[in-house]
Amino acid sequence: MLTDIGITINGGHVGSYNMTTFQDNRQQAIRRTVIAFSSLFKDIPFLKYENGVELERIKVPIIYSNKEKYVKRLDGDPGEIDKKIQLTLPRIEYGLLSYQYDESRKLNLYNKNIGCNSLGNWYVNSPVPYNFNFELTLYTRNIEDANQILEYILPYFTPDYTVKVIMVPEAGVSNNVPVSLLNANMDEDSTGTFDSPVRSVFRTLNFVARSYIYPPARSVKPILQAETNIYVISAKKTFGLVSGNGVFTIGETVYQGETYDSATAKGTIEYFNTATVNAVSITVQGGTFRANGHIKNVFNTADYIITAEQSNLALSSVITPVPNTYPVVGTYDYNIVIHDYTQ
Repeated sequence: MLTDIGITINGGHVGSYNMTTFQDNRQQAIRRTVIAFSSLFKDIPFLKYENGVELERIKVPIIYSNKEKYVKRLDGDPGEIDKKIQLTLPRIEYGLLSYQYDESRKLNLYNKNIGCNSLGNWYVNSPVPYNFNFELTLYTRNIEDANQILEYILPYFTPDYTVKVIMVPEAGVSNNVPVSLLNANMDEDSTGTFDSPVRSVFRTLNFVARSYIYPPARSVKPILQAETNIYVISAKKTFGLVSGNGVFTIGETVYQGETYDSATAKGTIEYFNTATVNAVSITVQGGTFRANGHIKNVFNTADYIITAEQSNLALSSVITPVPNTYPVVGTYDYNIVIHDYTQ
């Protein structure tokens, strides 16, 4: 029994699915792009005049169809269709002609878009860019009617008009899809004779919509706690003082070695205390100050033996959302707890 379907390419699989548990979780990106395109033309007004007087105003109906099929229908029905055409013109028909991969808009496939809804957390990988080629055809009784509809369309494409399309509702992902007008064929293309009661004029516009096709969305578990370890490394080093004599003043230069020129470490004093804590802080300018070694003052005879360097600051930040249940209804907050592990 066949349980998997897929296309094998170079030892791999494109879309390997278990037929028993398979669910249709496509994003319907092609359908969403087609609907977005048609929505641009769904509310075009049309006003009928006679002797300069407005007789009627309607919204031009729009349907998904094929131009060649409609023209053949006009040519092939000698009788009854004439009466029907008088009722259906003007009209707009559109169709998706083709789509091509657009390498110039390629994205990193490992990027993820993350979102959530009432059913859980979701992520979807980067989409694949495709250009969708559409043809839009106007059918009217005469040239003036066609021009009237065109003047409601052409000013908005310069040459692009951008429409926002929700591509992955689960992850809250949407794209701004530019729709570009490529050309508007103004050739006189009519059917019927001059004195025919029905005369149909065609105007054809070609568009490209630069859209995307998304892979299936995947559900992920929510993050209920985040912990970050922070280890602060600074040029400022702190040492304990074992014994010595003299005084170090903040800003003075100290070194470790026989002489300043042959020193193994150099720095400036940031803090010095022998009264209570017996500690000295040095901003290191070069080398490494060693434990049990002498630090000497360039400007006087101060000289002290130091202990091992005291630990750098080590912290842990724990962030917990409030409430820490899922899904969240309404607003939420978070708590931050800082743990100090410095020794």
